Amino acid sequence: MRKRIFNWQSQRFVYLGFEGEPGQTMAGQSRGLFERADAELKSLGLALDRNVVRNRVFGRTREARDLVSGVRGKLFTGQSRAATSSFITATHFYSAADVALDLYAMAAPAGGAARQVTEHTPAQPFIKHLVWGPMVFLAGMTCEDYPTLKQQYEDILPRAGAILKETGCDWKHVVRIAFCLHKDEDPQALLAGVGTLVPVDLGNAEIEFVEGYSRPNKLVEIEITARR
Repeated sequence: MRKRIFNWQSQRFVYLGFEGEPGQTMAGQSRGLFERADAELKSLGLALDRNVVRNRVFGRTREARDLVSGVRGKLFTGQSRAATSSFITATHFYSAADVALDLYAMAAPAGGAARQVTEHTPAQPFIKHLVWGPMVFLAGMTCEDYPTLKQQYEDILPRAGAILKETGCDWKHVVRIAFCLHKDEDPQALLAGVGTLVPVDLGNAEIEFVEGYSRPNKLVEIEITARR
């Protein structure tokens, strides 16, 4: 397990990272990820169904990715849903596990603001956005309709801007942007291209390399967090 407790944007956050227990079935590993996360959050006075704001799941293979994503979908429902993403990548793992989980939880903001989860219409396996107090979390966004990286981020970014606008934000409110980029793509070309399209600070942009996504042909998934 990896654990980090930190203050950011005047809020208290917890990061947890887990890998499955090697030797168990993929289903057992997947359930175990969330059971261990639940126990760790409870020890910190937080809850899996109340405080998680963003999480990523990883599978060593497509079968593993699909399975752990399905387990996650059954656990998080209604207002417990969070901004999510999921990937296929063997290089993420330190152990022989088949599945892994990265999770961010946030303590309730001052003033007692309620979590507000907004779904797509029709509903999708991923939310549109989570607004909680001053913080706005968009689910990871992808594109599978175009073949090149440039075409894909040119499709994603205007849609992300429209979702930000729904929450009362625009690009100047973005405080974190993360790119989960296909391992064969050029990160500098990605950042240069994104910088020409949207006025967002890329100085602290995060890039993680992965091997695959929920569906074939995707080359990047973009995660956005804003502060109102």
